[in-house]
Amino acid sequence: MKILVDQIGPIKKEFLGGDKKSGTYNIYGENQIKLDKRANEILLAAFRKSKLIKQAGSEEEDKAIPMDSKKGHFGITIDPLDGSSLIPTNLAVGIIFSVYENGNIMSGAKNITQAFYILLGPLNLMVFADKSGVAQFIYNDRKDFDLVKENIIIPEGNLYSPGGLRNEWTAAHIQLIGNFEANGYKLRYSGSFVPDFHQVLVYGGIFSYPALIDKPKGKLRLLFEVGPMAFIAEKAGGAATDGKNRILDIVPSEIDQRVPLYIGSKKLIEGINIE
Repeated sequence: MKILVDQIGPIKKEFLGGDKKSGTYNIYGENQIKLDKRANEILLAAFRKSKLIKQAGSEEEDKAIPMDSKKGHFGITIDPLDGSSLIPTNLAVGIIFSVYENGNIMSGAKNITQAFYILLGPLNLMVFADKSGVAQFIYNDRKDFDLVKENIIIPEGNLYSPGGLRNEWTAAHIQLIGNFEANGYKLRYSGSFVPDFHQVLVYGGIFSYPALIDKPKGKLRLLFEVGPMAFIAEKAGGAATDGKNRILDIVPSEIDQRVPLYIGSKKLIEGINIE
């Protein structure tokens, strides 16, 4: 963990360069932002240095990456910089991690043993989940994290954070969101998954990024975004589904697999069935 914490400073220093395009493309055909690319390079270098990682996967890479460590046995996935396009407007962004103690990131989200995100905002904080539950830490002046909350539980709140363009939503999703609006749910959406999910973790409600008319599998990646957050949500007493199936029961067939996502307060999510 310490070797990851030590990368917060170097990654934040890169923010001064803004969100310029790098001229290279990731596996999704997206022109990589220099910040994403640098954060990816910084984290992968830290993994190699640690000698603890057997296999890594990154949203910025087109395949799983062997770490060539004889004693490494962990598998780890990263979204190196979620929401990087928001940095010029000084909105919060994040980094998402999941850990597989079996060393195989393709073995299914049910094999995640730890997951956590770092939220870089007015405060730099980390939310960490393992089999014992969910805790929150605040980054301090000593460049370390102080524990501030334990045994976090997602309340049954009334926030809704809907991703995707409304004119690309399916009829079933439009009806679902309409029900939230009719029942006085409060809209909270920034365009960065980490802070939007964190609001749901704190206040309760739902984050969604649904199947779209022209993208029936949605936008978010199972390995790098959806799986880790689903693990955190369940350990915090919440739930996560693709509209029909529990997220943690899904086994990826490819590294860049995408799935629709509904995540948040347990009763709310368990009541969703998108046909």
